[in-house]
Amino acid sequence: MNEQSDDAMVRYISLVRKTGGEPIIGIPYREMSVDPDLIASFVLAIIIFENRQLKTFTKEGYVVVIEEGRHVVGLLIVDKVGDDEPYRVELRKIIENFENEYDAQLTNWKGDIRPFRDFALSILGSFPYRELDGELVPHILSPSEAAPDRNQNIPWSVGETDAKIQTVVGFINGKRTINEIITSTDFPEREGVAIFSMLDRYKWIRLEKKLGPTSYLRKLSDPPMYLIGAYGDQLTEIVGNFDGIKNLTEVCEALSYTIEVVTTIARTLIDAGVLGYVESN
Repeated sequence: MNEQSDDAMVRYISLVRKTGGEPIIGIPYREMSVDPDLIASFVLAIIIFENRQLKTFTKEGYVVVIEEGRHVVGLLIVDKVGDDEPYRVELRKIIENFENEYDAQLTNWKGDIRPFRDFALSILGSFPYRELDGELVPHILSPSEAAPDRNQNIPWSVGETDAKIQTVVGFINGKRTINEIITSTDFPEREGVAIFSMLDRYKWIRLEKKLGPTSYLRKLSDPPMYLIGAYGDQLTEIVGNFDGIKNLTEVCEALSYTIEVVTTIARTLIDAGVLGYVESN
């Protein structure tokens, strides 16, 4: 599905056990004007308890795409779309993969749904919380940036998924892009996309454009004294050359510094809030 226009329409996804109707895993994506659990309960009552076939259900401007497996029913709630088949195809794959992976637990049901939380990684690989530009550079939010609504607990950070999240976090250094980090981890691209989707949703990271020779920066504020102390009085001249008109290469030429030196200083100034990106001229 990995298209921003499609993913933006996903509201809720749920896998429910056919025998008994217990919810196994449910992932809310965006706010809805109606309670998705109520919609799901109504649909499941028709399918499970009335034993009726139902593939699509429309309610309050939302479409519920429904697919059945051997053990579970999959419900995918999306905004109204002209064609729900791409969503249906992906939902079928999710159900098939889920039932193959957890066949033993589903066949010998014990009532414990905790082991299934790990599967959220696979679901979010198909339907990320948000599609991110792979050329953006992630930065781990520092403690000083960690407001109460940041660094939230990731409910899917359990078992193998937790280990993979920690691996990805270990590769984030403020220089590598999302694509470069996914390649470095050797994880499948869908898993990498899912993990960055989680980190973004639960505010573990901030994202910036990759700094390069053609990047345009402009001054946002005066450099703090601790940076002037570190780089000297010439820092004021350096900052003044970032006018949003010259790109990084042109700033280097104006200052007679190498690209490596100016890039290093510019990164520090961006992190300090002294410089900010502007659109290319």
